[in-house]
Amino acid sequence: MLSEKHILHEKYRAERSTELAAACDITRNSIAVIFYDLALERRFARSVAFGVEITPQNAASELSKLFITALREYSVKPAAIKRVGIAAPVSSESALERSLTTNSLGLENVCEILYVPFISAGISGRFTASLLTLPEDGDFAAADFGRSFCIAHKKDGELHCAAFELLGAFDGTALMSGMPAEKGAVDAVRQDDNGTRSYEVVGDCESVGVSPCGALMSAAAMQRVGIIDSDGIMTDRDYYYIGEDCFVSQNDVRAIQTDKARTAAAFELLPNFGGRMFFSGEPFSIPDGFRALLELGAIPKRFREAAFCRNSAEQGIIAFLEDEKVRERAFEISRLAKDFSRDNLLKFDKEYLNNLNF
Repeated sequence: MLSEKHILHEKYRAERSTELAAACDITRNSIAVIFYDLALERRFARSVAFGVEITPQNAASELSKLFITALREYSVKPAAIKRVGIAAPVSSESALERSLTTNSLGLENVCEILYVPFISAGISGRFTASLLTLPEDGDFAAADFGRSFCIAHKKDGELHCAAFELLGAFDGTALMSGMPAEKGAVDAVRQDDNGTRSYEVVGDCESVGVSPCGALMSAAAMQRVGIIDSDGIMTDRDYYYIGEDCFVSQNDVRAIQTDKARTAAAFELLPNFGGRMFFSGEPFSIPDGFRALLELGAIPKRFREAAFCRNSAEQGIIAFLEDEKVRERAFEISRLAKDFSRDNLLKFDKEYLNNLNF
């Protein structure tokens, strides 16, 4: 992943009310703060920091620095923030609950800080937030591609979930120049039959790094033209250059190979069901990322009609902040969902080995 910290601010509109909520989405390599207008029911602005590892030890300080900077950037008075919602990896969320205060965020004491509840030690509040965006009725399955792979299926009213650790190809942490699909990320890579490569950068600006989607599209292109073999070895080079400054390395390909085998193995644990499948994560920043995952074998072909988006957690946190009934539903999910990870480890390991080859 990138070794230099980057902070971006984006203001969506000039008008806002004096009743705002702040949704904070924390991953292993990024923090996003979304200001949501509770009165006008729309997003007002978004700030994001990436390029730094977020740990239980620094989560509070990194969030506080970004939050206070964002308040100043958008000229938002502390009194305007009525509620703050946070979803993070379990260890970081637990640390934040112990140490984070309204004062450290530059807010007034009457502001509420709410945490989206986690399902188990391995399934964080981010996945709970993602599940809040899905229909309450009917059967479904869902998966979130990040530093860990979270998967769930709901059948006959019962929700079963699991999580499996990944190397970090799908959130960018294991990629040499990996970053989220924010401004400056190479997010689309294509290679013609004659070898000509083209790429697109988020924000149409100078490239900073490669998004997971861009890396996956590169791997799919390399496989297609024979640059990597079925064992994941780059046959005549160690780097696949994208333009002059960015590249996908042999180590990146190894991370993609490992993580695609792990997700393919996890999908084998899903029972047959009649509902819809929903995907979320950095690989889905553009539709071509979904197609690359199908081509590489990370997603079974039977799910080619699935719905997908880059980040459902952000919207889930907003819903959690907006509505008391949604908060009740989140705690119900946390309380009643059954984690089937441990019961399926032997089958998962076997399927992982079966899916390693491209």
